[in-house]
Amino acid sequence: MPETMTTSEILMRLREARDVFDARLADIPGDRFDVAPVGYEHTPKEIVAHVAAYDSLIVERLREARAGRTTAFDRDREGWEAFNVRVWEQAKAMDETDVRAQATFAFADLLTEVAGLTDAELNEDAGAAQHIDSAWLEDRTLAKMIAIDSYEHYPMHVDLLRSAAHAEDVRGLCQAWCRAARRPRLLTV
Repeated sequence: MPETMTTSEILMRLREARDVFDARLADIPGDRFDVAPVGYEHTPKEIVAHVAAYDSLIVERLREARAGRTTAFDRDREGWEAFNVRVWEQAKAMDETDVRAQATFAFADLLTEVAGLTDAELNEDAGAAQHIDSAWLEDRTLAKMIAIDSYEHYPMHVDLLRSAAHAEDVRGLCQAWCRAARRPRLLTV
């Protein structure tokens, strides 16, 4: 039997996970927002745009379902990989201020839309949940899919944000190590 969740529980988990994500994001100096940390493929800017895109998809699905319409997003049909590639590319051309604003608004909208769901809609095929695309749900509850695409998703990117915030610290250590490694050493016999 799948875990049932209340609207209040989901809202609490959303806020907690996003607080951690946003705290790591706030630690990143502006000059590192559009630079991929060593060992990572994406920049913090791209990650923020990516998270906002997922939040926005949930919001649009919920709004359409409330109106009795079922969405058919390519993300659900072609897979998340193709969707992610498109988001990464779009993010490269976006301004930092726009990306941050988009993420803030998308999350606020997500909280509003989730708050409007009943516990039955989250855990059963009832109300708006009846109009949620089965390609997205994949035999899961609406509560579980909201979790997967939001508060279980945010922590996947926290390490990148942490690395971006502390890149200068690591860079300084590496430079010091490189300088020390180049020093001539006396051989002792």
